[in-house]
Amino acid sequence: MAAPTVAQAKEVLTKNNFDLILLDMMLPDGEGTELCAHIRKKSVCPIIFVSCLSDNLTKIAALQMGGDDYITKPVNYEELIARIQVNIRRAKQYNQGKSEGEELTFPGLLLKKQQREVWLLAEDGTPQSLVELSPMEYGLLLCLIDHEGQLVLYEDLYQSVWRAEDMGDVRTVMVHVSNLRKKLGDCGKNLIHTVRSAGYIFKE
Repeated sequence: MAAPTVAQAKEVLTKNNFDLILLDMMLPDGEGTELCAHIRKKSVCPIIFVSCLSDNLTKIAALQMGGDDYITKPVNYEELIARIQVNIRRAKQYNQGKSEGEELTFPGLLLKKQQREVWLLAEDGTPQSLVELSPMEYGLLLCLIDHEGQLVLYEDLYQSVWRAEDMGDVRTVMVHVSNLRKKLGDCGKNLIHTVRSAGYIFKE
């Protein structure tokens, strides 16, 4: 289903649920980043930006506003199909959750694997607020936790979460981890540590 304007897209989105959204950066009545932010208030549906704009600042802005991926025109359709499949598969895994009822607790943070929920904890250790993470953000957090205390390289994070070769695209990982940190607040700053020019370590 196509929606050529922001207004039409908003109307379509109120009446339908989608497995994935392809979004252009430039629309006749607005910017794709603004529409992406609007969608993110209501949905964690995967969003792939498809744009003729290839500069890093534009790409970072798109990812910071909630985009899951970004591909530049002219589109290599085999690559686009592959990215669509990866993002849909990641979203389905996120929504289905896992069968085990494992819960992991860290200072100020609770991860419920079965429900695929992340909670910020009050000072007394009780769940205080649910953190709304996108499938990609959840995948990054889970990957870092699974390698607690170990350095996870940018390339390994990309391959683990996006299920594809990074092709030197470490900025995508950096922007998503930055968004994840912001959502986790002080926990993100205290638990996810940057190793400059290399990757991240999740540790207390």
